[in-house]
This record gives sequence, structure tokens and C-alpha cells, in this order.
Amino acid sequence: MDTGMDTSTLATSFHVWRYRQHFIFKEVKDKNIIVQCVLCKPKIRMLSTSKNSTSNLKKHLERKHPSMYLKSPKVEMNGPNGPTTSDSPKEPKYKKSKLENLVHQMTSQPKVNALVFNFMVDDVQSLSVLEQPAFRKLIEGLSGGKMSMTRNTFINRIEMAFSKMKDKLKENLDSVQSVCTTADIWTAHNRSYIGMTCHWIEKNELERKSAALACARIQGAHTFDTIAAKINEIHVAYNIENKLQATVTDNGSNFVKVFKEFSKGDDENDEDDNVEFEDVGTILDGADEAMHLFLLPHQKCASHALNLIASHDLAQALSQGETAQVYYSAMAKCSVVWNRVHQSPLTIAAVEDIEKMKLTAPCESRWNSEYCAVEKMVSLPETKLMDVCDSLGVPRLLSYEIAFLKEYIDVFKPLAFALDLFQGEQKCFLGLVIPTVLTLKKKLCEKKTLTLYLFDVINPVLEAIDSRFKQLFASLDAKMATATTPQFRLWWLPEAEREDMHLMLVAEATPMELTDGAPIGSDDMQSEDEFFSFGPGTGNSDTEEEVRRYLEGTSKNLSCLKYFPRVRKLFLKFNTILPSSAPVERLFSHNGNILTPQRNGLTDDQFEQVLLLRYNSKICTQDKIFPE
Repeated sequence: MDTGMDTSTLATSFHVWRYRQHFIFKEVKDKNIIVQCVLCKPKIRMLSTSKNSTSNLKKHLERKHPSMYLKSPKVEMNGPNGPTTSDSPKEPKYKKSKLENLVHQMTSQPKVNALVFNFMVDDVQSLSVLEQPAFRKLIEGLSGGKMSMTRNTFINRIEMAFSKMKDKLKENLDSVQSVCTTADIWTAHNRSYIGMTCHWIEKNELERKSAALACARIQGAHTFDTIAAKINEIHVAYNIENKLQATVTDNGSNFVKVFKEFSKGDDENDEDDNVEFEDVGTILDGADEAMHLFLLPHQKCASHALNLIASHDLAQALSQGETAQVYYSAMAKCSVVWNRVHQSPLTIAAVEDIEKMKLTAPCESRWNSEYCAVEKMVSLPETKLMDVCDSLGVPRLLSYEIAFLKEYIDVFKPLAFALDLFQGEQKCFLGLVIPTVLTLKKKLCEKKTLTLYLFDVINPVLEAIDSRFKQLFASLDAKMATATTPQFRLWWLPEAEREDMHLMLVAEATPMELTDGAPIGSDDMQSEDEFFSFGPGTGNSDTEEEVRRYLEGTSKNLSCLKYFPRVRKLFLKFNTILPSSAPVERLFSHNGNILTPQRNGLTDDQFEQVLLLRYNSKICTQDKIFPE
């Protein structure tokens, strides 16, 4: 058919298009060509497209015939006998080059090494993984022939990465004014480790930062002088011994004795917490040499103190008087349900079929875990709870037992809330403790008039709170931390004591202004007015005004402290301390395979290095350690 069409134009558009077999050419019309779609038959569909473009036809295939569009072969003009076909389109040469470069970047050997290193560190993998043939084949296949690093290469990289991470952390800590540390000892698989974390507040954003300092092996008995020496060694290694505000630990007898012997704080009146720990032991030979150790004041873990109140003092109060029988019978039946659910997958399925919820067995050492487990059970309708007991073959909870458990959950909900609050990290400060404890006592007192079973239990719990937090309420540091927290200011204090606290704030804030002005001993000449100033308050007018305005403020947000620079510095000084040692516990328990045989093959030093690299990954990422 002679259409008068420019064949050179067709050769660059429709004539050489790989999908042209789906269309019948009809005519040329001005700068366009007209074709008929074969796939639309028997319906006649005429389409128009530019001589130099087939985009309209391509859109028609994509929209109306997507399956044929995807299956269509490519038509090429370079075959020996004319046009040939292939299964994949041939991209322009420059596009192929870009794709090859992209693939090369994604699968370069340095990139593969970094990914394998992160995998090993993030999951604390055993070194044997690197030698498994299947793992090496996997890496080789996914990376296009690149090899996985060997065991020796990984060990060398651990040492390099740890050294750089430690240097970076020390650099960060050098610019910090005050820090707080937490310490704890864990034993697993016949090995004991002392863990320590460090915490500080960035002065500009008032954002808390955290890092792991150590997870070191402890050989032999956990005597107080051995623990003291290890804590001091870690502080010195990071140059923080002179800026340390306090070390937070649990209330165990070994840590209490450490700080009683080696701290400037007064722990002489501390009472035993009735917690079973490994024997401290006697002072070893050479103890005189260790007496040079100097540890700053000891801050007891507030969440551990609350947990002792709930698990020991509350349990003791419940075991006495008229509540004992109903308490023991109700909790015994709950325990049977938890044990059945924990031991058998079939019982889990049976419970889920009844109420589409999962009952969990509580952790014995965590009272709030038991509280949550009881709360979940009594949240079931009574008929559903009976069905659960019947399906598990356990005695039914009687109506008065259910009523007791519901009252138990309602009365001690503030205690569970306070426990969860103290275990926070990012927004948890020492200034939070006193208001939380006071609010907890107030809410428990309000519950007394509404109780049927627990009236005689609340008073012993209140007495236990007073006893275990007596030292904290007497602490000037804790009071200053609370007063400099905008959320609380002085409302927690009795009216008669607020003026004295106001004066203490002024006294503490007055030296703070020296850091912003000329240093003491400056050669600058003082004015005559400054020289001859005397009398009460003449030098503190600015400080007094700032503290007064702060205390009269209403904003509860930390950002308001930017308008009160001296109070802000006081906040940084006293609220650097955490109220809980929970962060160091997370160092051990965040990943279930940290203290397991899976870490076999790593020496104690290598294990510590891997764990700290993992915990401090935000401080120093691996791509900065090993640039491509």
C-alpha cells in the first residue's frame, strides 16, 4: 500500500516499534499516522499517534491490554535475516552503564563487609556463622560473587571499631558538664559480668543521651572492694570521675556496702532491704591499697524500691489479717491458670478461642508483671472467666475472689503506674521521684474509704513507702532536682517550707552566673559601684528576680528554661541523675541471646566489645568506622 509515508520517519517510530504487530497501519494524516488495534477486534478502534512517537499506542496497550503488553516480544532490526525478537528490551547504552554503576555500588566489597559486620554485631552472632558454607554461599549469591569476611577479619574489625567508638564516646563526654552512671551485676551460664551505662543531658535541647561503658567479666566472689575497684576503673577509663553526680544501682547489700565504704555520702543509716544476694565476703588482703578509691554518692534505684514495696511489703500485709485467706485462694487459682497456659500450646489455643486474648505468665521478680497478668484475667466477663477455668480444668474463681482481685487492681493501679514511670529513660529525671511518691501516697489514701477487702492493707504499704524513701526525701539534691523541674516547681512542698526552698534555689543559682561573666581573678577593673556594694541581696538582685519569675511561671515544658539560664544550669546539674538503674538492665536483657552459649567463640573482651558496639551504634555508626 502506497501511503506516501516517509519511510525514514517510520523506521524511527511505528515501523521499528516492538509492539507494532498489535496494530494495522491505515494512513498518514499530516504529522500523525492512523492505525487500527488488532486486539480490540471485532470492535473497530482507530488510534492516532505522532510519526515520531508511539506513546499514545503504548498507553492504549497498558490500559486496555496489559497482559499482552507485558508478554510482547521485542523486535530488533539487526538480525541476519531481518527483524528478530528477544524476551527483554534493549536499553540505551548510557542507561545500561548507569545501572551497572548502581549495582556495583550496592554490591561493592566494602559494602558487603559492612553489612556482614553489622549483622554479626547487631545480633551478637557466633563466630561460627562466618564459617558456615551456606552463609558464605548466601553472601556470594546476593552480592554477585563478593566474598564474606573471615573470622580473623571480623575479629580485627571488632577491635578497630571498638577503639574508634570509645574515642568518639570520650570526645562526647569531654564536652559534658555532669554525668550519671548506672551499674549492675548479672550472672548467666556460670559467668558474671558487671555492666555500666552513662547518661547525660545535652544542654541545648535538654535531651537525655545514653551510652554503655562496660560489660566486663568479674572473676571470683562479688566482694564490695572488688566491685568498687571495677567501678572506679571504668570511670577513670572514660575520664568522668570528676564530673560524676551519682552512680545508680539496685538496693542489693553488695552495692550498698560498696558506697558505704568508699563514698563521701552518708549511708550509715541505711536499712537492709531483705533481698537475697551473694555473700559480700570479708575484706581481702591489700584492702589498704584500695582505700584510695573515691566514689561519689550512691543513688538507690527508685523502681527497685517500689518493686520491693509491692513484692515484699505488700505481700506481707496481704498475708495477715482477714484478707489472707481470700488473697491466697484467689492468687493460687490464678497461678494454676498461668502455669497451664505457659506449659501447653493447646491451652493457649483454648483460651484464645474463648475470648480472643492471650494470657501471659508473670515474671516472678517483677510485681508489675504479676499485676498486668491479674488485670488481664479480671478484665474478662465473669462468664468468660468461668469458661476459661473449665477449659483448662482448674477450679473456678468464686465471685468474692473475683471481687477481691478487681479491688486489688483498682487500689494498686497508681503503684503499677509509678513503677512503669520510674523505668523510663529519655524523659525520666531525679526530679520526678518526690512528686510521684507523694502523688502515690495521696491516691492510696483516697482509696481507703472505697475498699471492702484492702482497708487494713493500705496503711502498711504507706508506712513502707515512707521508710524506703526516707533518705530521698531528706536529700537536698533530690529537692533541688524537683524544684528546678518546671512541671513541679514548689507545689509539692507544704506552704511553710516553700520560702526556705526559694532561698536555697537563689543560693545555689547565684554562683552559676560566674560562668557567663568574667572569670574569678580576672584583670578587668571593677567599677566603684561594684567595689563598694554591700548589704543583703545587693549582689543577687538579678538571680533573685530570675528565680522569682521562674517560680511564678505556669509552663510545664522544659523549653521554658531557656528564659531562666541560671535555673536551667541547676536543672542540668541535679537532674542528670536517673531515678532508676533500668538502663543497665536493658544492656543485658534487650536481646535474648546476649548471655547464651551462642556467644561461644568470643573471648570476654571481644564479647564486651561487640555488646558495646551494638548498644552505642547511634554514637558511632559502622559506615563511619569503615568508609567505602
